[in-house]
Amino acid sequence: MLPKAQGVARALSTPTSRFTLPCATHSSFSWSTNFNSASELAAALLRLGKNFNVLQLSQGRLQGHFSVVHLKDLSIFSIQTNQRLLLNGERGKDSIAFSLETSGVHDDHRIYSRSIEPYSLHGFKPDLQESHFQLTAGSTSVIAITSARKFGRFLERCGQTQLLEILHTSNSLQLQPGDYLKISRQLTWHLNNPSSNSGQRSLHASNIFALMLEVFINTKHDQFSMFRIAPRQQLVCDLIDWGFDNSTQPLKLDEISNILLSSRRTLIQGCKENFQKGPMELLRLIRLEQVNHVLRSNEARKSLGLDKIGDIAHHFGFTSRGHFSASYQSYFGETPRQTLSDARHQLIGTTHH
Repeated sequence: MLPKAQGVARALSTPTSRFTLPCATHSSFSWSTNFNSASELAAALLRLGKNFNVLQLSQGRLQGHFSVVHLKDLSIFSIQTNQRLLLNGERGKDSIAFSLETSGVHDDHRIYSRSIEPYSLHGFKPDLQESHFQLTAGSTSVIAITSARKFGRFLERCGQTQLLEILHTSNSLQLQPGDYLKISRQLTWHLNNPSSNSGQRSLHASNIFALMLEVFINTKHDQFSMFRIAPRQQLVCDLIDWGFDNSTQPLKLDEISNILLSSRRTLIQGCKENFQKGPMELLRLIRLEQVNHVLRSNEARKSLGLDKIGDIAHHFGFTSRGHFSASYQSYFGETPRQTLSDARHQLIGTTHH
């Protein structure tokens, strides 16, 4: 097991803890929230301008914590989860990330379907606009994000144009244990010690740039892993995107294969390699996730004009009420009625607050 960064872990939320985001018009240097669904984590990431579909892959009640601190042109956030999660989406046209798993629990961590190694750093390919990764149940991941152009100009000013070329061909790096601890401890310190002083936040961002440069320079070139998205990996990403965009259209496997310009066999193999599930099971989980989101969201129910559990389930292609309820409870650890009741109680509490 990896050494843990001091102070990284925070108490996981309880199933009744409330998900809250800062007001969109409020400028906050740091904030945090518990989350109890994949859609709540997606909403937290969207507040950072990152548009992700998030899917819970393991069974049971999801309890997680999300925290973020903003420095000068650099943000650091952490995701703590008790369930295995898939995140698939866009990180932006001008974004570079420095991502580590800091709790030592990484058995199911995947970056574009590839398992991560201990003491490894990920996400720094400057021209990569999409992300596809899995988080292990019981893990904590810490990620720093900044402008790829600004970090590139920083490397050029430091005479490291060759290093910039290396980063364009790689997205993962095997770190020395000491370097891993330096990065994880510094990022964690900033998360736990946010500053409202603009000068300090600018200095802290510069220190992180300098630390990353130091680590990159001290790393042998063969420690950088060549990055390439295999066709089958891209197919799985396309399937996830299609599943969230078309969650009200439960089609047959042959129809989906034709839409994605793939064979049944390739689609099945890609999903089995990535998730130990077939494509139809994966799409069923996405539809369950969508039902969970609508049950939790008063705005989503109003938008769809649906308020009854049976109508919401039917909207997402579940025709057997008994089979749907059993699948939902097995997957989320609570009945659909419990989810809807909790959401309504929270809405009443917010209204009376």
